[in-house]
Amino acid sequence: MGGLRRSSPGIAEISRMKVHPDVQRRGFGQPILQTLEVRASELRFSVLHLDTTIQQVAAQGLYVKNGYADVGRARSGRSDIILYEKRLPTC
Repeated sequence: MGGLRRSSPGIAEISRMKVHPDVQRRGFGQPILQTLEVRASELRFSVLHLDTTIQQVAAQGLYVKNGYADVGRARSGRSDIILYEKRLPTC
């Protein structure tokens, strides 16, 4: 599953991107991410951002493989978070 929400004009956040633990690392994250990116383009967003914890190494690899750049760090409660961003191609 995954969500897309406007965070400011032209910018959207990918949130709640999850794959059930029983089927993780089987390639399901890729089509979810691609679908969210296509929808973001259709809605004319030019930038996507998302985050993940430092423990989620597989998610980090997925995002980097798909062109997301590491743009910083943050903390959420006790978790260290990696912030990512990707500029979408303009039509």
